[in-house]
Parts: sequence; C-alpha cells; structure tokens
Amino acid sequence: MSRLLRIIRGMIGTGLIFGAGVGVVGSMLGLLGLLLGKFSWNDLRMVARVSVVAFFVGVVFSGVLAITARGRVFDRLSLRYVTALGAGGGLLYFLLIAALNGARVWSASAAIGNLTILILMGAGSAAGMLIVARKANQALTSGENTRSLDEGTLEAPSVRRETEQRSDR
Repeated sequence: MSRLLRIIRGMIGTGLIFGAGVGVVGSMLGLLGLLLGKFSWNDLRMVARVSVVAFFVGVVFSGVLAITARGRVFDRLSLRYVTALGAGGGLLYFLLIAALNGARVWSASAAIGNLTILILMGAGSAAGMLIVARKANQALTSGENTRSLDEGTLEAPSVRRETEQRSDR
C-alpha cells in the first residue's frame, strides 16, 4: 500500500476514534444528566451531531499530525505534543463556532463552558488516539508475524471452488 493511502486510512481511523470517543463520553454524561433531571432527550440528540463533527475534527487533526510528525513512529511521538495538538484543534473548533454564530447566542458562562469542553474533548481524544495506536503497534510487532491486508493470495470461497470443479468435469 502506498504511503498516501496509508495516511488516508490513518486519517479516517483517527476520525472514527474521535467520533466514537466523543460519542461514548457524551452519551455517558448525557445519560447521567438525564437521570439527574438536568437534560432532556433532545439534549441527547446533540451528542450524535457532536460525534459526527468530532469525526471530521479527527480527520483534520490526523492530517495536521501527519504533516508535523512526518516520519516519526508512534513510540517516538510525545503524549504531551499530541495532546496539545488535540487541545489546539478543540480551540480552533471553538473559534469556528464562535465566529459563525456562537458569539451572538452564548452567554459568558456558556462560552467558557463550551471552550472548556471542546479543549478537553480534543485533548482527550488525541491522547486516546495515540494510546490506542501505540497498543495496536505493540500487538502487531510482538509475537507471531501477522499478515497485513495487502499480503496473501485471493482465493475463491469454498462453495464456488466446488461448483467450478464440478463444471470442469
């Protein structure tokens, strides 16, 4: 697989990790708020929207990381550096929302709350992504040699092979 395709695959995977992480944490907090009577079911719908946005933020974050950390393996990346990049992504997303419409409708406390949540979610998602990537790298490099997706031969399913053998007779 070419380098560009591996980078694109990694960017999509990072976006999925960001989206899933934000979705799980947001759902847990939303359900807790629902049980305490602070949120409604409509508030939980926002979690799905934020998870989709987190996917795109993760893709962009991964692209920036691919450019800034070019050639370094996951074990050589600093957790602080990656977490800071994630927090910076959360800050940039906050500024984008504020520029589009948020600054007009947020109170000061809502703006501070949104800033805090977005920075923490960005930093946490980035740190989680690096930890998962390091664990996956350790699992792939230790023990038996695992075949990657582009290795091996393509075989027809056994049912198809049996049918083809019968028709050859």
